Amino acid sequence: MQNSIAKLNQSLSSLYEVRETKSIIAILLEEVCGISKVDMIMHPDIVLPDDKTQLLSDYASRLAEGVPMQQVLGYEYFLGRKFEVNPNVLIPRPETAELVNWIAKETPAGSQILDIGTGSGCIAISLAALINNSQVVAFDLSTEALETACRNAERLNISNISFMQKDILASQDERYKHPDVDKFDVIVSNPPYVMNKEKGEMSPNVLDHEPHLALFVPDDDPLIFYRAIGRFGLKNLKHGGHLYFEINAALGNETCQLLSDLGYNNIVLRKDINGNNRMISALL
Repeated sequence: MQNSIAKLNQSLSSLYEVRETKSIIAILLEEVCGISKVDMIMHPDIVLPDDKTQLLSDYASRLAEGVPMQQVLGYEYFLGRKFEVNPNVLIPRPETAELVNWIAKETPAGSQILDIGTGSGCIAISLAALINNSQVVAFDLSTEALETACRNAERLNISNISFMQKDILASQDERYKHPDVDKFDVIVSNPPYVMNKEKGEMSPNVLDHEPHLALFVPDDDPLIFYRAIGRFGLKNLKHGGHLYFEINAALGNETCQLLSDLGYNNIVLRKDINGNNRMISALL
């Protein structure tokens, strides 16, 4: 085991800080070999089977290339559920889990929910599981992302959800029609919001391995998706329905003002666990 740990350390040390390197190694040993942190401390001389040693070696090589650990493993946990991830979808993040928990606490059973830009499906699937008798619809422009989300829903046995390919920028003024849905009680989105000028602040493993389609917006119109989704909500949210967004922390006030200008009210800007303006809710 120590040889495998040393190789992982060597692969990761130039890409991550010491604490994050240790965390990644601990996760890999737990997920691949079933060895916990306590096992590592109590039994440092554990001998790994050859197949596990080879697998960790292969993972070390991919990690050295900057591939995110979640893509190396092929999955990430989100609110206790295991979601397939790949280069076609964003890796689910803790801030998004905070948004989902906020929505779940405020949304009654039987609600009709739309997730725009679903990616892996982590928001839509989690809400479908958390809110009893809900009916969830999920949009995405990417065929590959929708295929991933469908696989996640099927594997997690979530059936109260349907997926549709749709470009929200081209559909912002449409009245959506669905056999089981009139208008929605909730529309939620974690849309692209990173400005191109912010690329320099991002780590290479995100820039090189996560889909730019789901990340970036033009510097001269960074709220393009919020405007489109807000306009879509005017036609497709019920009176008293809620709009929820994950947002660019640098554009919280601007996003609130955009929604106010569109006619939304009771707008709430909420910080995440790190103290960043990260979530918004608004009432129609």
